[in-house]
Amino acid sequence: AGGLCIAQSIKIPREPRPGEFSKVIGRLMETSTARGVVLFANEDDIRRVLEAAVQANLSGHFSWVGSDSWGAKMAPVQGLEGAALGAITILPKRASVPGFDEYFTSRSLENNRRNLWFHEFWEDDFNCRL
Repeated sequence: AGGLCIAQSIKIPREPRPGEFSKVIGRLMETSTARGVVLFANEDDIRRVLEAAVQANLSGHFSWVGSDSWGAKMAPVQGLEGAALGAITILPKRASVPGFDEYFTSRSLENNRRNLWFHEFWEDDFNCRL
């Protein structure tokens, strides 16, 4: 309706094999008119996608939209600035709520029976079984 379509959805495997990121870039190029890429990935995978774009001589070809995993970090793009040029990254606003840390750290099994999942958090956080 707004002139926007999703041309492809590509998943990066948890344990990518050599050449996997070149395949990703190749798949992106299959839809020649698609230039915008929304990239939700971890820092290492972001870096490898950008490296593959550089190796394919496609620096500046794509317009990247990235998640908060690279919004405020230099490591994913360091040395690959040309490939990432113009990227838009989304970084949720972070604000502390006055008194929350004190409240949360004061919670215990005795004073927090209302929260049904607190015991699961407690077991996980303290590596114990109740």
